[in-house]
Amino acid sequence: MQRLRIDFVQPPLWRLPGVGRDRQILLALSALAALAGVVLAWHWLDTAREIDEAKQAIAVGRQELVQRTPPPAPPLLLSELQVRATNSAIAQLNTPWPAVLDGFERVATGEVALLQIEPDHRRGLVKGVAEAKSHQQMLLYLAVLGAVDPFAGAMVRKQEVNEKDANRPLRFMFEALLEEPAIADAPAIPDAAASVPGADDG
Repeated sequence: MQRLRIDFVQPPLWRLPGVGRDRQILLALSALAALAGVVLAWHWLDTAREIDEAKQAIAVGRQELVQRTPPPAPPLLLSELQVRATNSAIAQLNTPWPAVLDGFERVATGEVALLQIEPDHRRGLVKGVAEAKSHQQMLLYLAVLGAVDPFAGAMVRKQEVNEKDANRPLRFMFEALLEEPAIADAPAIPDAAASVPGADDG
């Protein structure tokens, strides 16, 4: 007859049949959690790497843009002489030359010879040099000239007898004020005098 062996000592919990299955489930869950952690860590590292690459690409693009962009042009600085010359040219262009020449032609007479005219943009007038046979003819010429458009008056500035001419005419310098002068913002540089064709420079 075979002996029956009975063990009255309670086995450990981990050796029980139900506990072994639970332990396997717990190990599987732990493995899944670890795997999920690894995936998340890898995804975070990959995202960080992409962000760093994007930052580097932006920095390189900005550097290339700066290198391709031409430097701004330096501001144009004009000297005082250039400013005066520019203002003088603008004022001369604004001088009503057709009206001025027409005014002188309307008062032309055989008794007075117009030798030279020169605009003074800063003062808004026209300077001139002429010769008259007498003092009275000079005054009459200036009175008529000052009343002709585009002038608002004329006056003599200097007069002398031309001793080099046998007829000894009276040479005089005059100024004719313009009704609408050409305005220059800065003092203009001296302009070359406009000589009347056929005049004696004497």
